[in-house]
Amino acid sequence: MVSVEEWNLLSFFNTMPTPLDPDVPWPYNDFLFQVEQEDMALSFSIAPAYKDIRLLLMLRGQKIFEVNAVGVDDVRYHKRNGCESLEVVLTDQVALWLRLSPRIQIDQTMSGGL
Repeated sequence: MVSVEEWNLLSFFNTMPTPLDPDVPWPYNDFLFQVEQEDMALSFSIAPAYKDIRLLLMLRGQKIFEVNAVGVDDVRYHKRNGCESLEVVLTDQVALWLRLSPRIQIDQTMSGGL
């Protein structure tokens, strides 16, 4: 199971998710969060118990970034100095960082050598 809690994602995305199955509770369901800012749209799906995520970033209706990951290491919520971010730990060396304020932003960090 991932570290992020349902309430963390509700705070981060500031929207209610669409569950895959309305009768299945957190963490055993699959939840879709969608955010639009001007000409950008972000879709983030998570199946917490299975550690699966899907991330799709669109610019003016065109896909510019997509990740489908099964069994990620973790998804973590961070709030520092009023700024929220999500860390998607793909492996022990690679993570994606999502921010929604002041605009949608995705960064990749790597640790260790090649």
